[in-house]
Amino acid sequence: MHSRRSVLRAGSALALAGIAIGGTSNAVAGVAHDRTDRWDGLRRKLQGDVVIPADPNYALAKQGQFAEFDAINPRAIAFCETPQDVRHSVLFARERGIGVRTRSGGHNYRGWSTGEGLVIDLSRINHAVVGPSTVRVGPGLQGIDGLAALAPHNRQLVAGTCPTVCYGGFLSGGGIGYQTRKFGLGSDRMTSAVVVLADGRIVRASPTREPDLFWALRGGGGGNFGVVVDFEVRPIEAPRMVLFTTTWSWDRIRSVFAAWQAWCVNGSNNQGSAFIVMLEDAAPGAVPLVIITGGYHGPEEELDTELLELVGLAGTQPTSRSATDLPFHDAMKAAYGCGELTTEQCHREGQNPMGALHRTGFLREGYRLFDRPFSDTELDRLVSAWDADRRSGQRRFLHCMSLGGASSEMDPTATAFVHRDARFIVGFTTQLDDPTPADEDAAAALAVVDRGTAVLDPISVGAYVNFPGTNLPNWSSAYYGENYPRLVRVKRHYDPDNFFRHPRSVGAPS
Repeated sequence: MHSRRSVLRAGSALALAGIAIGGTSNAVAGVAHDRTDRWDGLRRKLQGDVVIPADPNYALAKQGQFAEFDAINPRAIAFCETPQDVRHSVLFARERGIGVRTRSGGHNYRGWSTGEGLVIDLSRINHAVVGPSTVRVGPGLQGIDGLAALAPHNRQLVAGTCPTVCYGGFLSGGGIGYQTRKFGLGSDRMTSAVVVLADGRIVRASPTREPDLFWALRGGGGGNFGVVVDFEVRPIEAPRMVLFTTTWSWDRIRSVFAAWQAWCVNGSNNQGSAFIVMLEDAAPGAVPLVIITGGYHGPEEELDTELLELVGLAGTQPTSRSATDLPFHDAMKAAYGCGELTTEQCHREGQNPMGALHRTGFLREGYRLFDRPFSDTELDRLVSAWDADRRSGQRRFLHCMSLGGASSEMDPTATAFVHRDARFIVGFTTQLDDPTPADEDAAAALAVVDRGTAVLDPISVGAYVNFPGTNLPNWSSAYYGENYPRLVRVKRHYDPDNFFRHPRSVGAPS
């Protein structure tokens, strides 16, 4: 039987993986020749700070969640504290032909929140302001801090599954989590947004003002249309949540996975859950940990009945089970793997003196969306692909989440998030502690993901822009489907010079 501590370790590892670009080897040389005084003009205009390679805190300032992208050396990082700071940064870069990347939490799996030009960092625009019917949040507000800030007001928001993911990226890409089936996507609850555009204008987008931009911001992905400096969202009515975790025997993986999918499709919308298979070390002979966990937005007695149904579908008993009815903020804190930590500790190392969460060294992932449960044959292929070619020193996950419910009630074209028919998201993830692994180790990590996506691609209905995928052919169709042409029109209207861009930004070659 798996211990409760091993399950908590699994939750923490998934949270750090984000489970809610590009540099070249000559970047350092380019940075070294950048004049220190080049950035003085921007420094004088900002309420915040500008950090350049000559500054002693540069190494920390450029860090995101994934240490492999430390190899990228921005010319500067602007820590903006106000919308005007963002405006000055945009105009400064535009006038000098300097590329920009926008960073809220630094969790982009492909490293698109950093680059070799100017990084516009939003971590200090992290307000949470409670109004009569809406909540205003800054793009740099981390999930863990949002819980703490809103709890005294008896307000909460749809949240992801990682404590240090910020609302800037989470909401822009759609926003899925344990609340999706009950309350819909995070972006579905957005009522307005304040945006700094590529020409320096600051506009408010809503259903009646800049409606096309407002449409695009709800699921169109970050780093495309401008820099959002304020989101206004409707809170959720979730005073409590029952956090539950069950573990299951590895030799029953196929029947348990099939049971979980049927349970999700036919179960109450109060249930939001994840199916997780993990190996902390994918050495030959190691026994994977199989977990079904999540949050239930109803009475614990109802969950008990639902879990009995799951057991019946699986035809086997779990090896362990726990369920705890908690205030929502405490339940989510525990779901983040931070139940035994203070709020200050539940931050990445270096973000504050108490931050205790480790960064991820090297990660490769491939997630796809599905509108139906897998057949027995598809499930066999899935498990076989995940379990093949075990390798010591490699951390390996199969991570699946239930969708549908309230998120399926909107028309696919009502917002930029097109995948309203999706019932599951399923992904292969491999991690290495070394951010610069040997070529053989890096190739082996990618091989796990490529093997998995070869199984997933033929039966998927698309992909989720917030889980971008290491290799993803035809990404524009996979992310956006029929909504992509309209997104391109919005991009051309609000950013005609393609100032905001990354390798898969709207309008880029697919």
